[in-house]
Amino acid sequence: MRAIRYRSFGPPEVLEVVDVDAPEPAAGEIKVRVAAASLNPLDWKIRDGHLRLVPVLARPPRGTGTDFAGEIVAIGGGPGPRHVGERVFGSLSPFGRQGSCAEFITVPAHHAVAVPQSLTFEQAATLPLAGGTAVQALADDARLTAGQRVLVTGGAGGVGHFAVRFAKHLGAHVSATCGPSNVEFVSGLGADRVIDYTRTDVLACGETFDLVFDAVRAGGAGRAGAVSLILNADEAGSLGVLQVDDASQVRDLDTVFVSVFLHDLSRALERSGERTRRIEWLREWLPPLVREVEARAGSAERLGDEYLVYRLAPGSGSPRVSAAAPRPSPSPTR
Repeated sequence: MRAIRYRSFGPPEVLEVVDVDAPEPAAGEIKVRVAAASLNPLDWKIRDGHLRLVPVLARPPRGTGTDFAGEIVAIGGGPGPRHVGERVFGSLSPFGRQGSCAEFITVPAHHAVAVPQSLTFEQAATLPLAGGTAVQALADDARLTAGQRVLVTGGAGGVGHFAVRFAKHLGAHVSATCGPSNVEFVSGLGADRVIDYTRTDVLACGETFDLVFDAVRAGGAGRAGAVSLILNADEAGSLGVLQVDDASQVRDLDTVFVSVFLHDLSRALERSGERTRRIEWLREWLPPLVREVEARAGSAERLGDEYLVYRLAPGSGSPRVSAAAPRPSPSPTR
């Protein structure tokens, strides 16, 4: 089969179309003929070598892409939730050598779901990572409910536009920020109010919110600015889910979710003596942040296989703010 792969970490020029053996499904896996694949910032960061110190990340040669949609052509034996001929979409593990930019892939059956009849393969392939991020933050972490007021910064971005639609689906009142060229687009997503950040300072928008979904650091105002927009910020009942990007932002937080792989990466960065431009930004950002969280919380609880949950003592008079797992900042089309 044909696949897009690379034999060493590096710039886009390392990518090449090659002929390789098609994978065969093991027990509990399905084999999918890929009809569409989508790319996310995570994919180029892995290819570029930003995450190469993560202990579980497979070294090149490896494929590129995680999100896919296609048709099941084989099953690895035994009963399972999927069947041959079914249209499915899902996401590969970013740690393995497979990539979704290939004619065929294999994936655990529970990592794929049926494509709704109303969606094309191309539409379905855009959903897993970006759409899943929005759903996880709003439904699982923030537990957004009908009638609540939410602000989505970067409402035209890859994750932000899914957040706008999903928040509306949950029955929330949605305000969203974007640039002037995307006002009509974000309005069409269902946002109740669209804020052009070039004309209106989001911190002076005249509203407060039950939740700030901050994809671009509150339009440049940072965590403190986002917190200032949360409704009843002096009451213990208010809740925000934000991304922290610096150790100084840890103060006054109540709970911090740290992904296990970034926690392990932090340890690897501290042990490694390698000094290259590609990873130096990670070394300067991630270990200090994790050390600060651990210093303030002491121990962590395990949340499934993906997260460590640190409970911190909030500062006097602070809102109850949950910080999302630290991760490289997205670069949405705002």
